[in-house]
Amino acid sequence: MTNIKQIEENLKREAKRLLESKEVSVVLAYARGYDEHHPLPYAARTAGEVGNLIFNEYCTYNLARYLTKYPPKTKIAIAVKAADSRAVVQLIQEEKVKKEDLVILGIPFIGMKDPKTGEEIDQKTTCHMANPVLYDILLGEEIRDAGAGSPYDVLAELEAMDQAARWSFWEKEFSKCIRCFACRKACPMCYCDPCFMDASRPRWADKSPTADGNLMYHLTRFYHLAGRCIDCGECSRACPMDIPLHLFHKKMAKECETMFGQAAGMKIDDKPVMVNYGNQDSDEMLK
Repeated sequence: MTNIKQIEENLKREAKRLLESKEVSVVLAYARGYDEHHPLPYAARTAGEVGNLIFNEYCTYNLARYLTKYPPKTKIAIAVKAADSRAVVQLIQEEKVKKEDLVILGIPFIGMKDPKTGEEIDQKTTCHMANPVLYDILLGEEIRDAGAGSPYDVLAELEAMDQAARWSFWEKEFSKCIRCFACRKACPMCYCDPCFMDASRPRWADKSPTADGNLMYHLTRFYHLAGRCIDCGECSRACPMDIPLHLFHKKMAKECETMFGQAAGMKIDDKPVMVNYGNQDSDEMLK
């Protein structure tokens, strides 16, 4: 069993040390919300603010989302779980942040819970991993034997459907979309400014929640995340209409891994699959 309190104590200790030594100017972590089941992302800028930091099984937010909000060369410490660390790796690969500007505080953990439902989410999202793939300081003991299975096991029911049934499933789900863009706001890989949805010249899409517009938005975002989604599941948890967006993006991640033998954000020396070409790459998508 992961010692949550020990992770929290280690987080506070390292955050205080890094801020007092001025090794970093901000520590991205978590603080209490209106109750312990609803923590919030938090940026500690002084050693005095470190006392506000917490960690528990409801700290699902992917803090990598905020890295691109800081000016270049800002020295940042960031607390990351497994999927979050993959997002950091992906952002480094895409040259949105530099590794030398980061101190990565790794959190090995299993048993994360959805703040909205209280149910464990490890088998659905969090990339089915327990340990960060990249860190400078590990805030707990590495977890071994975290469990068998594939991150794509959750796709079994969807993949068992025929084409018509799948289309009907997604048509129903996307009809619920109110175009609040919470999925975009939660995603660490949605950093484009402006987003294609916000561009007015040219105007790419209607922002109102219509059937065609919803499909346009989600399909375009779906392709923008091809080979880049790190399976944190934040899009689904942020959605007020409970659309299972993680299934949508997980399916593409599976296809990319099958075709190119590479999952997003796993190795810092990799190149993103959609900007890298090898003679051995599958050409199935061209047929």
